[in-house]
Amino acid sequence: MEDKSDVTVAPKPSRRRTMVYAAIGAGALLTLVAARPITAAIQNGAGGFHHSWRGHWGGGGPAMSPEAAKEHLQIATKWMLRDIDASAEQQERVNAIVNGAVDDLFRLRERHQQNRDAFHAQFGGGGAVDRAALEEIRKSEMGLADEASKRLVQALADVSDTLTPEQRQALAERVHKHHAQ
Repeated sequence: MEDKSDVTVAPKPSRRRTMVYAAIGAGALLTLVAARPITAAIQNGAGGFHHSWRGHWGGGGPAMSPEAAKEHLQIATKWMLRDIDASAEQQERVNAIVNGAVDDLFRLRERHQQNRDAFHAQFGGGGAVDRAALEEIRKSEMGLADEASKRLVQALADVSDTLTPEQRQALAERVHKHHAQ
């Protein structure tokens, strides 16, 4: 007969810990869901690596304006929140958070466009390319990406604070089901 006194058994995770992990998972999923349309809304779709909603939402034409992005995201927000019993107050709060993020991200888009113009000017000029100027443009773009990422995370955390853990979990399940189809 073996001595089992040295064997330790891992404790079962508590219900609270399970809820925390579920909330973190739901928050991460919400981040993925909300970040995509907000990011797409601020890109100008002028070709290259950028994709905008033009061609998908309302046909061709100029890039989406902040007002059009807000309108589209209000529809997406209503769609996401309709089945999780979000109150009118929660919906208004989420829309305010999203609208603020759109405003901030569109301001970053303007700075990004300036960097793109400067980048193209370097390659379109007749003389030698100024490597130091290219490096400054690169640093500026990296700073914009970091700033945009921080702003998105802030908005998503604010949205998470607005919803209950149960609502976040229901939303995560709804989004997972939608993406699985």
